[in-house]
Amino acid sequence: MSEVTEKLIGENDLNNATNNVAGGNSASRVSKKACPKRKKKDRCYFEKCNSTAVKFIGDCQFCQGHFCSKHRLMESHACQGLKSCKEQMHQRNADKLAAEQTIVPKIQI
Repeated sequence: MSEVTEKLIGENDLNNATNNVAGGNSASRVSKKACPKRKKKDRCYFEKCNSTAVKFIGDCQFCQGHFCSKHRLMESHACQGLKSCKEQMHQRNADKLAAEQTIVPKIQI
């Protein structure tokens, strides 16, 4: 074979390879558009509330619920962990007060 035909064959192979790669990408793009997936938005766990849940500050660490800005506080969504949380804080405050209490020794005459 001559050098010219070898160059033409090489160029044709290169063009076919790029067309196959480009064709493969376009086919995959079409298939992605065919079935769009929408991410479901997190909704507030409070009943009868359809607001979007707030990220980070809307997560309740006691009942593992996701709430909107209106219901994010424990008192607002009637959290199940509210009673235990109050008891823990009450005990913590009582321990702090007991530790800070000054005891006056009796004066002996």
